[in-house]
Amino acid sequence: MISFEYFKKENYNRLLEMLLAFFTSPALTDPLEEHIVINLLDDILEGKQNIDGIEIYYGDKLVGFGTLTSYYATEVAGKTVQFEDLYIEDVYRGKGIASEYFSRIMEKYPDAKRFRLEVEESNHRAIKLYERLDFAPICYLQMVNE
Repeated sequence: MISFEYFKKENYNRLLEMLLAFFTSPALTDPLEEHIVINLLDDILEGKQNIDGIEIYYGDKLVGFGTLTSYYATEVAGKTVQFEDLYIEDVYRGKGIASEYFSRIMEKYPDAKRFRLEVEESNHRAIKLYERLDFAPICYLQMVNE
Protein backbone atom coordinates (compact mmCIF):
# COMPACT_ATOMS: atom_id res chain seq x y z
CA MET A 1 0.00 0.00 0.00
CA ILE A 2 2.92 2.38 0.74
CA SER A 3 5.63 2.53 -1.91
CA PHE A 4 8.56 4.69 -2.90
CA GLU A 5 10.17 5.55 -6.23
CA TYR A 6 12.84 7.99 -7.35
CA PHE A 7 11.57 11.27 -8.81
CA LYS A 8 10.33 10.84 -12.37
CA LYS A 9 10.25 13.58 -15.00
CA GLU A 10 6.69 12.72 -15.99
CA ASN A 11 5.59 13.79 -12.49
CA TYR A 12 7.28 17.21 -12.75
CA ASN A 13 4.14 19.34 -12.28
CA ARG A 14 2.82 17.28 -9.36
CA LEU A 15 6.24 17.26 -7.68
CA LEU A 16 6.62 21.00 -8.15
CA GLU A 17 3.18 21.55 -6.62
CA MET A 18 4.14 19.53 -3.51
CA LEU A 19 7.61 21.09 -3.25
CA LEU A 20 6.09 24.57 -3.35
CA ALA A 21 3.50 23.59 -0.72
CA PHE A 22 6.27 22.33 1.57
CA PHE A 23 8.79 25.10 1.04
CA THR A 24 6.23 27.82 1.74
CA SER A 25 4.77 26.07 4.79
CA PRO A 26 5.24 26.78 8.51
CA ALA A 27 7.56 23.75 8.62
CA LEU A 28 10.30 26.13 7.49
CA THR A 29 11.61 29.18 9.28
CA ASP A 30 12.36 30.91 6.00
CA PRO A 31 10.20 30.03 2.98
CA LEU A 32 12.04 29.50 -0.29
CA GLU A 33 11.49 31.55 -3.39
CA GLU A 34 9.84 29.72 -6.27
CA HIS A 35 12.90 29.89 -8.54
CA ILE A 36 14.98 28.10 -5.90
CA VAL A 37 12.39 25.33 -5.61
CA ILE A 38 12.35 24.96 -9.41
CA ASN A 39 16.17 24.76 -9.44
CA LEU A 40 16.05 22.10 -6.72
CA LEU A 41 13.58 19.97 -8.66
CA ASP A 42 15.59 20.36 -11.86
CA ASP A 43 18.82 19.41 -10.06
CA ILE A 44 17.24 16.27 -8.62
CA LEU A 45 15.78 15.18 -11.96
CA GLU A 46 19.02 15.87 -13.85
CA GLY A 47 20.99 13.77 -11.35
CA LYS A 48 24.00 16.10 -11.48
CA GLN A 49 24.06 16.83 -7.75
CA ASN A 50 24.39 14.51 -4.77
CA ILE A 51 20.70 14.61 -3.87
CA ASP A 52 17.94 12.07 -4.34
CA GLY A 53 14.25 12.75 -4.57
CA ILE A 54 11.85 10.04 -3.44
CA GLU A 55 8.23 9.97 -4.54
CA ILE A 56 5.88 8.64 -1.84
CA TYR A 57 2.80 6.67 -2.88
CA TYR A 58 -0.19 5.57 -0.86
CA GLY A 59 -1.82 2.97 -3.03
CA ASP A 60 -1.37 4.35 -6.53
CA LYS A 61 -1.63 8.01 -5.47
CA LEU A 62 1.45 10.26 -5.25
CA VAL A 63 0.97 11.82 -1.80
CA GLY A 64 4.38 13.15 -0.81
CA PHE A 65 8.11 13.30 -1.32
CA GLY A 66 11.38 13.05 0.51
CA THR A 67 14.84 14.34 -0.35
CA LEU A 68 18.14 13.10 0.98
CA THR A 69 21.85 13.36 0.46
CA SER A 70 24.89 11.61 1.89
CA TYR A 71 28.41 12.64 2.74
CA TYR A 72 31.47 11.60 4.74
CA ALA A 73 31.40 12.99 8.28
CA THR A 74 34.56 13.18 10.34
CA GLU A 75 32.52 13.01 13.57
CA VAL A 76 31.67 9.38 12.86
CA ALA A 77 34.48 8.57 10.40
CA GLY A 78 31.99 7.40 7.82
CA LYS A 79 28.91 8.03 5.75
CA THR A 80 26.13 10.24 7.05
CA VAL A 81 22.77 10.15 5.30
CA GLN A 82 21.02 13.48 5.66
CA PHE A 83 17.23 13.46 5.44
CA GLU A 84 16.76 16.88 3.88
CA ASP A 85 13.00 17.19 3.50
CA LEU A 86 9.87 15.13 4.02
CA TYR A 87 6.41 16.16 2.90
CA ILE A 88 3.20 14.16 3.13
CA GLU A 89 -0.17 15.66 2.21
CA ASP A 90 -2.23 16.44 5.31
CA VAL A 91 -4.96 13.89 4.62
CA TYR A 92 -2.38 11.06 4.45
CA ARG A 93 -0.53 11.90 7.67
CA GLY A 94 -0.89 9.50 10.58
CA LYS A 95 -1.04 6.44 8.31
CA GLY A 96 2.50 5.19 9.00
CA ILE A 97 3.92 6.62 5.79
CA ALA A 98 6.74 8.60 7.43
CA SER A 99 7.79 5.68 9.64
CA GLU A 100 7.90 3.40 6.60
CA TYR A 101 9.87 6.00 4.65
CA PHE A 102 12.58 6.26 7.30
CA SER A 103 12.71 2.50 7.74
CA ARG A 104 13.15 1.82 4.03
CA ILE A 105 15.79 4.51 3.54
CA MET A 106 17.76 3.30 6.55
CA GLU A 107 17.67 -0.27 5.21
CA LYS A 108 18.97 1.01 1.88
CA TYR A 109 22.12 2.44 3.52
CA PRO A 110 23.50 -0.35 5.75
CA ASP A 111 26.95 1.24 5.54
CA ALA A 112 25.79 4.56 7.01
CA LYS A 113 27.31 5.43 10.37
CA ARG A 114 24.75 8.16 11.05
CA PHE A 115 21.38 9.33 9.86
CA ARG A 116 20.69 12.99 10.38
CA LEU A 117 17.82 15.43 9.99
CA GLU A 118 16.72 18.90 10.98
CA VAL A 119 13.40 19.86 12.51
CA GLU A 120 11.85 23.10 13.69
CA GLU A 121 11.56 23.14 17.50
CA SER A 122 7.90 24.06 17.13
CA ASN A 123 7.13 20.92 15.08
CA HIS A 124 6.23 18.74 18.07
CA ARG A 125 4.46 16.06 16.03
CA ALA A 126 7.54 15.47 13.87
CA ILE A 127 9.83 15.50 16.91
CA LYS A 128 7.74 12.76 18.56
CA LEU A 129 8.05 10.65 15.42
CA TYR A 130 11.80 11.18 15.20
CA GLU A 131 12.27 10.28 18.87
CA ARG A 132 10.28 7.06 18.32
CA LEU A 133 12.72 6.32 15.49
CA ASP A 134 15.67 6.82 17.90
CA PHE A 135 16.81 10.21 16.61
CA ALA A 136 18.27 12.41 19.33
CA PRO A 137 19.14 16.12 19.38
CA ILE A 138 22.67 17.30 18.75
CA CYS A 139 23.10 20.56 20.52
CA TYR A 140 25.45 22.86 18.75
CA LEU A 141 25.00 25.98 16.71
CA GLN A 142 25.01 25.61 12.95
CA MET A 143 26.16 28.50 10.81
CA VAL A 144 26.03 29.19 7.08
CA ASN A 145 27.69 31.48 4.59
CA GLU A 146 25.53 32.05 1.53
